[in-house]
Amino acid sequence: MLRRLATLTLALSMSLTAFAPEASARGFASAPADRLVEIDGADAIRRPTPRLSEETKARLKKVLASRRTRNVKAFRAYALRGVYPHNYVTSGELNVWIDNDGHMCAAATMIFKSGHKKLVRQTAKDNNYIRLADVTDGALMDWILTSGLTHAEVIAIQAPMVGGPEMPVEIPENPIDWRIAEDARLRALYNEVLVQLGQNRTDSLDAAVDALTFRPDLVAKLLAA
Repeated sequence: MLRRLATLTLALSMSLTAFAPEASARGFASAPADRLVEIDGADAIRRPTPRLSEETKARLKKVLASRRTRNVKAFRAYALRGVYPHNYVTSGELNVWIDNDGHMCAAATMIFKSGHKKLVRQTAKDNNYIRLADVTDGALMDWILTSGLTHAEVIAIQAPMVGGPEMPVEIPENPIDWRIAEDARLRALYNEVLVQLGQNRTDSLDAAVDALTFRPDLVAKLLAA
């Protein structure tokens, strides 16, 4: 019995050794279509990425391109208008969704202009200092995925506000100079982001389509609309 087991083990070892190069080659070839899923933080298995037909991808890209154009247009108008929220909370950086004067940040404005007014107002109530970089699910993430923009682009558009030195407990009646300087900084930053949005349009749309691969529910809604 032991001799038969040893013989079987040796044969299996030789078989796996001969198979290894072929398996490795196939693994590299299919790597872009796979993702690693961690198990208990130690091990990982490969699960195939859901695939979309080329026709579906083309239709999605067309819809996302239209939404991207609309959202970038809203962002550009916001940047040119120059009315931004201010950070009265800290002297450092802080994402302010809507400030005390009712001024919305760039990301909130895009979402508001796209018709999701309730989402913008609810976000202000739930977390007025939200960082979209921390958002991974929920209604805001759904909007990002269907905006025609990548998550990284929306994060860049949101841009935190820098408060003035030694922020007062109460907002003064007459705005102080740091607000003017901060508006100028944000305007220059927004202009840089707008240039990048134009340069990265094609690649970003492809990335936006890929990001939707794991959300067939959103794919169905987009195509139905």
